[in-house]
Amino acid sequence: MLDGIWYDFRFVLRLLRRNLRNTLLIVAILGVGIGANTAMFSAISYVLIRPLPFDDDAQLVRLRDAVVGADGAVHPFNMRSRDVLAVQKGVTAFSRVAAFSSEDMILTGGEHPQRLSVVYQAGEGQETLGVRPVRGRSFTQTEQERGASSGVAIISDSLWQSRFGGAPSALGATLQLDNRTYSIVGIMAPQYQFPYEAQVWLPFTLDPSDAGRDFAVFARIKKNAPVAQMKQELNQVTAQVRSQYPDVLPSQQLEWMPIRESLISAQTAPLRAMSDVVAFLLLLASLNVATLLLAHSVTRRREFAIRAALGASRARHIRQRIAESAVLAVLGCAFGLLLVAWMRPLTSALMPSVLSGQLGLTTPRTDWRVLLFAIAVTVATAIIAGVAPALGSWRVDVRAALSDGGRSATAGLRHRKLLGVLIVAEVAFTLVLLAGSGLVIRNFVQLSTLPLGFEARGLLTAELSPSPASPPGPVRAGLIARLTSEIRRAPGVVNAAVTTVNPLGGGTWSAPIATPELAARDAQASIQVNDRLITPSLFDTMGIRLVRGRSFTDQDRTDSASVVIVSERLARRLWPDEDPIGKRARVVRPGAPWLTVVGVAGDVSDSHDPGVPLETWYRPIAQYPASPAIDHFYIMVRSSADALALVPSVERAIGQVDKSLAPYRPAAMDQYRKRSLSREETSAALMLGFGLFGLVLAAIGTYGVTGFALAQRTGEFGIRMALGAGRGQILPLILGRYAKLILGGALFGAGAAVALNRVLATFLSGIGALDVFVVGIAALLVILAALVSCLPPLIRALRMDALAALRAN
Repeated sequence: MLDGIWYDFRFVLRLLRRNLRNTLLIVAILGVGIGANTAMFSAISYVLIRPLPFDDDAQLVRLRDAVVGADGAVHPFNMRSRDVLAVQKGVTAFSRVAAFSSEDMILTGGEHPQRLSVVYQAGEGQETLGVRPVRGRSFTQTEQERGASSGVAIISDSLWQSRFGGAPSALGATLQLDNRTYSIVGIMAPQYQFPYEAQVWLPFTLDPSDAGRDFAVFARIKKNAPVAQMKQELNQVTAQVRSQYPDVLPSQQLEWMPIRESLISAQTAPLRAMSDVVAFLLLLASLNVATLLLAHSVTRRREFAIRAALGASRARHIRQRIAESAVLAVLGCAFGLLLVAWMRPLTSALMPSVLSGQLGLTTPRTDWRVLLFAIAVTVATAIIAGVAPALGSWRVDVRAALSDGGRSATAGLRHRKLLGVLIVAEVAFTLVLLAGSGLVIRNFVQLSTLPLGFEARGLLTAELSPSPASPPGPVRAGLIARLTSEIRRAPGVVNAAVTTVNPLGGGTWSAPIATPELAARDAQASIQVNDRLITPSLFDTMGIRLVRGRSFTDQDRTDSASVVIVSERLARRLWPDEDPIGKRARVVRPGAPWLTVVGVAGDVSDSHDPGVPLETWYRPIAQYPASPAIDHFYIMVRSSADALALVPSVERAIGQVDKSLAPYRPAAMDQYRKRSLSREETSAALMLGFGLFGLVLAAIGTYGVTGFALAQRTGEFGIRMALGAGRGQILPLILGRYAKLILGGALFGAGAAVALNRVLATFLSGIGALDVFVVGIAALLVILAALVSCLPPLIRALRMDALAALRAN
């Protein structure tokens, strides 16, 4: 048995070597199909399967407060100190609970001041996540209880390398952060900066009266604690908090989510969509190879007949044909793995930013899972590509094949029927692949061309965090007013303003609001809106339309009437068919004042949900100088030329107001938008390549089948021409059959593409549940490519002389 198998493989290798051109073509086709699917699986495995750098991450959950709006939608947000403390005391299903809050601080003592992302961790932070410093130690319980006053810090590996050159003496060295001294007790693993891209971690003590700071909260579920117990205890804590604090909304609840899902769920859409589409590329490649092998097997009918006459069994024949496809699949797999390595930079660009920016997981690796997947795909490909040729080539009339050399008019009839089925399937799968690729590309095009609601070109943004020496209140508001005034005087600056939210920056502030109209229907009703504090010139600076009413002025201060500007979408929701100017709304919080609507601004898109303008209201910073939102704000600067050219001028202007202030992360807003779509852009580029390759495969398959079929019917055409049939009569006979096959495949493919469209619509935000345009264009391209590929063999057949055709018979 083993000798027979070994003989079969040796024979296949000799056969493939004799047909080297055909072998290389098939290996390339299979290699791209296997390589693309393996690369996508490698990325998916890295994101969804590979363990996160936490101990037993399956036991970790993210906790958030959430409110249910009037529309029934759930709006999650970070938790306050009092809620974290209530969870720590009231949920016994958790073994540990940790809370993290971010703050920017100025590191001094070096050649230049440096702004760092500092994370306060409350509770057993490192122990909860299951990560520990690779050098030094974690915080002790005493240090954690004392909080930042304990004067200890843990630093990231990147800060250790940049500040201390990786020297072991960094342990025990000190850092000057916002004029306070901290001793370094630990150094985290390379590239680990979780959460908030942390560079420094400080201990923190929770204070239930602290309403100005919010926390990202993570908890570790006890090994034997059932999920039902955790849910029940979280509901009990929610009820306790509602009864204890009157400012808690009736709809507020505690939301939980597995940590992996909370970190990456919103950023895996391109990967999931591409994986669904690329699967059809592998099916298409397998069908294409099956078609080529089946067509080639007809030219070997005499060989098969001789073997059958000499006593070769059907099992032996099928085994040899499967061995042929298996060898080709193995060679294709080897080529595919080379493509996986080549595609690694592209698939790395599809990784969720939290994995690369905070957890240091940047490049998908070829581990045992990936190799096992490649082997499974190779086996499946060998079976798909080999079964049809094996079964089709065995069904041969030995007497006819040996007597006429296999060139009779009826030779290959069964093969032609089977090849017809393969053409239909190949066209259908090509259409599905093209339609899926087109949807991914269309998603990127629509997202990149959606109106932002403001003019991004020529707009510079940078972030600022005033030091504790500038306390919240009138002093902070006065600082912001001086900053904008000084920046406006800088060369090249057209206008300048401050906002607490960059719409393309990924962060946001939200607030539950109510109106008298909502209260009349339900006293507890509220809706969640995006809350932005701004200076009066923001709309002019960013180019946001003011649809009705007025903008803010310098007279909108704490000693004047409280005012607000609402977005068009929010105005339509709150006051449909009414003039919103003069209407009133307020934050749902005890003692919060009623605000009068003085203007309606155009809708602005947001990076969280591109293409869906957010329901937003704007309030003047001067009326809320003590708000924690202005502990960190964005300056927006309108340039008369290149936005980035303003950076030195803006930095000098800020330094003239306050030398301790250092703007960081300056960026041109149009480039900001481009970077925010980089993942979708990479997906579109890959899908364009895969789609074009699929189109080429369809053309190759149709060309090969048509050429084979016409060669088999050469004698038939000679007889028809000898009996007086002209080329004009033969052409419809030939073309009609293939046109029916191609159109039939397009019809089946269009139905499957519509079904795929509905699946992809759940992953891609820029497309609807049915995109007839993309499916129609894909069908047109496939039909044209298939028909054009039929022309060369068709022209050769029509040009053949009748006598030559009869001799061929």
